[in-house]
Amino acid sequence: MSRFLAAAGFHGVLAVAFGAWSAHGAAATLPPQAVEWVKTGASYQLWHAVALLGIAALSARQPVRLVTISGLAFFLGALLFSGSLYLLALVPADPTAGPSAFVYVTPLGGGLLILGWVLLLAAGLKKGSL
Repeated sequence: MSRFLAAAGFHGVLAVAFGAWSAHGAAATLPPQAVEWVKTGASYQLWHAVALLGIAALSARQPVRLVTISGLAFFLGALLFSGSLYLLALVPADPTAGPSAFVYVTPLGGGLLILGWVLLLAAGLKKGSL
């Protein structure tokens, strides 16, 4: 439970910090598209911080393998998805080099977030698991 609680805190801190910055200062230094990437990253990261709180509560009540793996998918997915969006916004791309490598990380993170929800669904449907 404490690891998922810490993971929720980690993602919550970053989400609120990036969300506040995108609302109150990012427009002064970033182009509009980059500000939107930061807002999207912060939103998804905050929602998954809340999901990790739920995982922490479920894990404390009764550890279930699917719930644990779901929490890991949420943690890594939010890190990769939101982190890659923040990096896309903050690291200027070289127009001659093609797209930044971060654009390939974003869908991987999104896929992990979806997997986390699928695993949580499976845990809930599994007879006698919770």
